Amino acid sequence: MLKKPFLETITAYDLIETGDHIVIGLSGGPDSVCLFDLLLRIAGSMDLTIHPVHVNHQFRPGDAERDQAYVEGLCEKNGLQCKSVVVDCNALAKELGMTSEEAGRKARYDAFYETAMEILEADGTASVKIAVAQNANDQAETILFRILRGTGTDGLAGIAYKRYERGICVIRPLLDVYREDIEAYCAAKGLDPVTDHTNNEAIYARNRIRLELLPYLESKYNENMKESLVRLGHIAAADKDYIWQQAQMAYEHVLVEETDAAEADAGAEVVLDRVGLAALHPAIEHRVLLKAFAEVGLEQNITAERLEAADKIIRVKQGPKVVEFPHSYRLKVAAGKVRISK
Repeated sequence: MLKKPFLETITAYDLIETGDHIVIGLSGGPDSVCLFDLLLRIAGSMDLTIHPVHVNHQFRPGDAERDQAYVEGLCEKNGLQCKSVVVDCNALAKELGMTSEEAGRKARYDAFYETAMEILEADGTASVKIAVAQNANDQAETILFRILRGTGTDGLAGIAYKRYERGICVIRPLLDVYREDIEAYCAAKGLDPVTDHTNNEAIYARNRIRLELLPYLESKYNENMKESLVRLGHIAAADKDYIWQQAQMAYEHVLVEETDAAEADAGAEVVLDRVGLAALHPAIEHRVLLKAFAEVGLEQNITAERLEAADKIIRVKQGPKVVEFPHSYRLKVAAGKVRISK
């Protein structure tokens, strides 16, 4: 019952090709077990090689080991070996100064990436993708979460069907499927996934949105709230794609010089023409700046406040000016050029 929409999503967004190696994050919960089962069902016809990876975060003593044993048994039953990785994510969070959720995500993607690299080392011609099991409910919750935090329009696009992380394509084939349909599929196929009781506790912001806010909005304002948020994400994603196409063309037009760290003793630098940059619409100009910072290594934590500060010195003809950005990155305007570097 899910195979048809699953295949439609794969085709519509060009997620999987014949002969791919698929590294799948397999937690043991309904979403990942459903994705695992669907991938196994198309593996033969598409000549796919499935590489299951389970990360034991050590958040829930006893339950975490139960989940690991379940996943390893499920893989063995299907003739596959599961790569299990055990990480003390609470200790990792403390060491890196991040939340436990962030540490868990880092641990997972580190394990996925390491597995992908092992495949590529064994066969440099292999096409490797990482499959994760976010669904339509996750999409709705993400968009609502971002609205609450004051996202820009790009953030309204929500979770991407595919993107590149550390040079590896990450795909989300279940992004058009709702959680209730996933749970029904698992029941119908007798998959018996494990349950993480913390998902039903309002201890994280995301959990409170899922357990409290969305049900409230559905009961008081719009019974189709999740569907409305998902639709908003599709519309915003199309707009985002078009605007970024325009930003890419504008970037190439105002680019004066681009050097990477290997070419410059002082590190990577992007140099833009100030007059050309100042003439751009702010929506395009901001994205040109975001792309320039990404080119020199800063891809996150750039606030609207910093971009607005950059606007002011780019558009005013005065002497040398500097705006500091996070992690020691800076934007400097001097001699008709905008220099972005660390």
